[in-house]
Amino acid sequence: MTRYAVIMAGGSGERFWPWSRSHLPKQFLNLLGESSLLQQSYERIESLFDPQHILVVTGKEHAALAREQLSNLPQGNLIIEPQGRNTAPCIGLAAMHIRKRDPDATMLVFPADHLVQGRAEFIRCLEKGLQLASTAEVLVTIGIMPTRPETGYGYIEREKTAFPGTPLTFKVRQFVEKPSANIALEYLRAGRYFWNSGIFVWQTDLILNKIEKLLPELHSGLTAIDRHIGADGEQEAMARIFPSLPSISIDHGIMEKSPEILVVQGDFGWDDLGSWAALAACFPKDQHKNVVRGEYVGIDTTNCLVYGQDLLIATLGVQNLVIVQAGNAVLVCSQERSQDIKKLVQSLRDQELDKCL
Repeated sequence: MTRYAVIMAGGSGERFWPWSRSHLPKQFLNLLGESSLLQQSYERIESLFDPQHILVVTGKEHAALAREQLSNLPQGNLIIEPQGRNTAPCIGLAAMHIRKRDPDATMLVFPADHLVQGRAEFIRCLEKGLQLASTAEVLVTIGIMPTRPETGYGYIEREKTAFPGTPLTFKVRQFVEKPSANIALEYLRAGRYFWNSGIFVWQTDLILNKIEKLLPELHSGLTAIDRHIGADGEQEAMARIFPSLPSISIDHGIMEKSPEILVVQGDFGWDDLGSWAALAACFPKDQHKNVVRGEYVGIDTTNCLVYGQDLLIATLGVQNLVIVQAGNAVLVCSQERSQDIKKLVQSLRDQELDKCL
């Protein structure tokens, strides 16, 4: 079995504004530790994949940054999208590149900007997924055991009994959208719902066949690009064709419409870091339940995330807030609304405040 890994490093990271900006989005930030989320993602899988078999997909505006942060990435393993078109085109393009190298390859796909705390368990799940996908024509995903009634994630409902001969692996009954608080609590109590991690494993030919069947317009565009991969006209073809591809997620376009899907149960301290509040949960709190980074003075302040990049932040008599100063902008919002920061970013864009984006 030849195995490839594809790290999806596109996206604007708007929910981490104002630290995440258009020129330096979330996946390139040192949100957790001394290296970026992208660097941590790459390091996490080095033991499983030959460096020649690790591909990174990112946008043209961040290609130089990706090369700078991943100095060991082979030159030809950075795939550059001229424009973001969601995960199905991203994955389909990577599959075309891999098939050029090895038509019989199995590919792992995962986002660059997630938290993984238990590396050994993470590797175990990936190994199981790679083994399953390489020996049968099935789509495999990793489902995360939920620890709380989370409303910010999609869910995967599994069958009640394990797949024959494979403990902690199940057939998928359905993918479900982000639930309300009450339904999320029901999912947690039911014990057969996983968080959708966005991690997938499959044979390269199989996913391309699925795209051809279920997303024919996308497949047609990818096929047109495929004729130029590795040739002199590749960049021109990408610039001309890729922005016209339909923008659709792999979940909506493929996974929700496919019957032969297996989910491997994972429990490795995962989070998709989708908000400032989610990030705050990753750090120890002080005696007042605050998470603080930077220069700070507070009185009667509880359960707040306070991040100051280069200015002092002072608080008095507040609670349950996210307060972030980065560059030329300051964010103040309730923790409950931290998932909605994209709306605020759109408002800045509508008001043509590009200097703050």
